[in-house]
Amino acid sequence: MKQLTAILMMLIAFIASSQPIDFSEADNHAASLIPDPSVPLREMSLKLTEPFDSDLLKTRSVFRWLAGHITYEKRGTVTNGPTRYPSDRDILLHTYHTGKGDCRGFALLFKQLLDQSGIRSRVIYGYARNGPENCCPKNPNHAWNSVQIDGRWTLFDVTWAAASPKGVNDFWFMTDPDLFILNHYPVIRSRTYTEKTCSPEEFLKFPIYTEAYFDLQFTEKPSLEGFFRAEKDTVTIPLLPEIECLLLTSLYNMETGEWIPTRPGALRTGQGQFSLFIPVKGRFLLKVGALVQEEASYRVYEELIYYTVENR
Repeated sequence: MKQLTAILMMLIAFIASSQPIDFSEADNHAASLIPDPSVPLREMSLKLTEPFDSDLLKTRSVFRWLAGHITYEKRGTVTNGPTRYPSDRDILLHTYHTGKGDCRGFALLFKQLLDQSGIRSRVIYGYARNGPENCCPKNPNHAWNSVQIDGRWTLFDVTWAAASPKGVNDFWFMTDPDLFILNHYPVIRSRTYTEKTCSPEEFLKFPIYTEAYFDLQFTEKPSLEGFFRAEKDTVTIPLLPEIECLLLTSLYNMETGEWIPTRPGALRTGQGQFSLFIPVKGRFLLKVGALVQEEASYRVYEELIYYTVENR
């Protein structure tokens, strides 16, 4: 009888854990709290988290409040760049009081608000890639967070969630570590929280996946192969979109900083690859977008994936 009861309890727990979590109450609560710099940080933390019993919902409320009310403001590199602020405390207070901040401001303020609620979290510094401007970072250029929820460390990027053109991007809330590492590489490697290990050099050869790629679920799963060499001025790249589309491509010359127009990529139907003529010699970022039919119209996704291509 005891064994049957234990099995039933495990089954109930499994069913409960497999149900989608309703964050609407936490999201609505966070949206309703208008930033007020005169309110002390501890009081704001309590306002955000007191209505909720679980660390998950408390964290969700803080995440949505930051991403929805704080504006991204670029200030320079994370560790070595010019800064007006002498300490982490000054950075997070500036972000809180002005409603604007860079990635350090977001990450430090997220941690501070969670600390005030007794939720364990970390600021993680490392390398991030999401486009031509940061395709090859030589120094740490980004900050994000991990939060311990129900005994497990989970990953968050409040900055990228807030900087999304479509509003708050929930993809960066408790992101799967195997997807997070495609764009984020921590200085402390153990803070990838994934069994998939790679070196910094391997990370820089990954494709760069954009927000639109994940939104569109462009391929069945992301590939880690992002560096290709052209042969006879033509590069062939494995790619199997999940949708019918016309590929749109352009080249960014990493040596001159110029964009070079190209013909649309020729997708080899059924073979899962496309070939592209490279008109000049050099090292390039190949930007891949798509023209997709949606109901009665067409939509252009200008950037989905970036690959590194050499043509020597």
